[in-house]
Amino acid sequence: MDVAVLVDIIKETDKNWRFIFESPLYDRINFISGQLVQLSIPDEEDKGYYHKRNYSIASWPDGTNRFELIITYLEKGRFSELLFKNSKIGDEFLYKGPMGIFTLPEILTRDVYFVSTGSGISPFRSMLNYIAENKVPTGKLKLFFGTRTEKDIVYYEEMKRLEKAIPNFEYVPVLSREEWDGAMGYVHDHYIPLVDKAESKPLIYYCGWKGMIDEGRSLLKERGFKLGEDIRVEIFG
Repeated sequence: MDVAVLVDIIKETDKNWRFIFESPLYDRINFISGQLVQLSIPDEEDKGYYHKRNYSIASWPDGTNRFELIITYLEKGRFSELLFKNSKIGDEFLYKGPMGIFTLPEILTRDVYFVSTGSGISPFRSMLNYIAENKVPTGKLKLFFGTRTEKDIVYYEEMKRLEKAIPNFEYVPVLSREEWDGAMGYVHDHYIPLVDKAESKPLIYYCGWKGMIDEGRSLLKERGFKLGEDIRVEIFG
């Protein structure tokens, strides 16, 4: 395992905070957008035992030795309680990675729909910024981000900027518990009709809570989509 130092905490929303880590051992951390790191913390009673939790990297490869995680607070969650209530700038954490295969194809020949809830936006923020900075050619890109209320939306202004920076990108935040000028209901209500009208199958990426992903996969299975070939998933909890 490697060591990362916590160098900044940004309170994006009440329950979603951004944690910036820096490696004291490397000048550069190499990874592919969509990959994750596994944080480890020692058990307070069982010496030698470490609790582990995987987090998708929310930043993108930029040639530095930093990476960003956005984490949702879960009451009584071991990592949530530590990070939100007890961590401070300068704390050291053990981590493994970056690793994982939840990444984009080398050549984006198909339209791509990103579907996320909560901090599940992490890998998609990384992918979109990488695409924007490197001017990667794409088909249509759509990000459907589901959350409860407007104050729970993360990276809103950044996503609006990316809409202007990426020619074929559309950002669709969806609120389930509050009326507003944008999309309402559940994320599935907003991309499934587009899937049904599409001339060819888009590649669908899911990241977020298991219930959302299971429902989405079921809807796509009915439409002939196959896991791996047409659907990629990263599950939280």
